[in-house]
Amino acid sequence: MFTGILAIFPIGIESTKRVAQHSNASILSELALSELKTVDMVGVVGTMTAGQSYTYPDISDINKDKPFEDSAGNTVFAQYSWQAVLKSINTTDANLIRAQISIFMNGNPSEFGTGTANFTQDSANVQYTTPLPSKLTSKQYIREQNEAFWYRIDTIDTNTSTIVLEGPYLGSSGSGLAFSTTDDIIDIFETMLAKH
Repeated sequence: MFTGILAIFPIGIESTKRVAQHSNASILSELALSELKTVDMVGVVGTMTAGQSYTYPDISDINKDKPFEDSAGNTVFAQYSWQAVLKSINTTDANLIRAQISIFMNGNPSEFGTGTANFTQDSANVQYTTPLPSKLTSKQYIREQNEAFWYRIDTIDTNTSTIVLEGPYLGSSGSGLAFSTTDDIIDIFETMLAKH
């Protein structure tokens, strides 16, 4: 019986670690949201090409994230970083913006690998071309190479070569598109921002 208790001990530690990370991510997302409002990202995105996605802190670089400051006020040893993806949801009204805030754990290898797949607008099913990146599993995140928004994987069906996303893909449909996936996203938060 003692051996059985010891066997589940590492599982308990890992679960506690995940809960702490998600709690931290919730708090950090509020800090990120405050910064987006402070720099008036709704106003910035509203003056740009309608329907295009933009990232913060670097509007032209979807791979750029921003480290949070640590307790000493610097970013060198910061444990977490973040990125926001922003997009006007209505081509006739630039005052309403979809915002996705990704919280990253710094220090982890960021890429599981790349592959190709068929993305269909408004569908949660993504047909992929084998082989799939070896470490990719459900609950990880994937994005089409030219699409800035991340999508969480619900399941992977290797029999039908289908990745099922937790929500529909909202980008443009396309076949044989390259995608990337990451293992350092702790959590993603979606919200809407409006100009007042």
